[in-house]
Amino acid sequence: MGAMFLILLASVNGLSSVSFDVQPIIPATTVVTSNVQPQIPGSRFVQIRLDINSMVPPEFRGEVVESVVQVSTRSEWVQVADYWPKTELATSIQGSLEVAKDFDQQREASIQGIAAYPGIGNARGHAFFQDNLKLSVQYNQQPPMHLLTAAGTMDRRSGAYFKMKSTPQAVLEGSRTFELMLEVPQSWRGDILEVRMSAYGKKAQKKSAKYQEVGEGHFLIAVYADGDIEAAEMAMRFVQQLSQLRTVANQFAKAVEKTMFPSPVHKLGRALDIYEPHIPMNYLDLWIFGKDQAQPIARLPVDLRVAMLDYAEMKYAMELLASGGIISIAQRPTHVALKVPLPDTYPEAPATANESAFR
Repeated sequence: MGAMFLILLASVNGLSSVSFDVQPIIPATTVVTSNVQPQIPGSRFVQIRLDINSMVPPEFRGEVVESVVQVSTRSEWVQVADYWPKTELATSIQGSLEVAKDFDQQREASIQGIAAYPGIGNARGHAFFQDNLKLSVQYNQQPPMHLLTAAGTMDRRSGAYFKMKSTPQAVLEGSRTFELMLEVPQSWRGDILEVRMSAYGKKAQKKSAKYQEVGEGHFLIAVYADGDIEAAEMAMRFVQQLSQLRTVANQFAKAVEKTMFPSPVHKLGRALDIYEPHIPMNYLDLWIFGKDQAQPIARLPVDLRVAMLDYAEMKYAMELLASGGIISIAQRPTHVALKVPLPDTYPEAPATANESAFR
């Protein structure tokens, strides 16, 4: 049985009313299933499980009506084969509805006749008939349904989304489980998944308040196969490098800000949208979450540049695991020295695997 673990890496982009979290290590399994047909020749299936938690702080006085979770792979050799939960409908009514309808029908008939008799006279007759008919019909009807969860694939099956609605029977706060079945190459050893979470609602209990985003989370998850010691070590080093990068970035935050805005005039120009700093305001997120690290970093402090390059190196090493060796070392970005030892061989799929319990 091949199990995998996911290492969570979170990005905090400011304070949010609603916060999200997911366990740092997530077990997953290599599965054999007859319910899903492979779309890629020579591929296999792996299953991952994410337990995502959301929390609404006590001081929040608004309303959360919807939350969205998007999970995507960053590898072109991996696609989503299946997902759970599926689209779900719900109702606040238990059982079926009993419908009763009454109909009143009035029937009328009128007959009028005239007869003439020569030498005797005329005769006239009139008859009127009226009655009421009352009908009663009873039958059972299914109650109206509303959307509870919407789910599907996105970006040509490179990811999946889950949209949850708040109802009296289903609250959005707390823990919820999501599962993905991924179709991967036989030599696949790991990957980096990107998870975005958003909550929508009102920040105040006012009728005039508009619906808007009231919470968000952005995560990177490093995946590695259980039993593959080299891949596991790479994933752990990837986690450490990202943590180190964030620590160093916090240490040099004031120095970077000074480089962005050498004087109060520059800050005023940025506020008036007439000055753009040479270093993007979100430079760290661009480096961490971007698919390439092509932005210039020469103006940053030396220690911070070193931490960024070390992270880029481990990120590229993880991409090698996702490609199953399809990417050659010669194709690495020019700024990546690739000092980490990379395996020369990529193991085949496990000889035995569990039958999928995927729903």
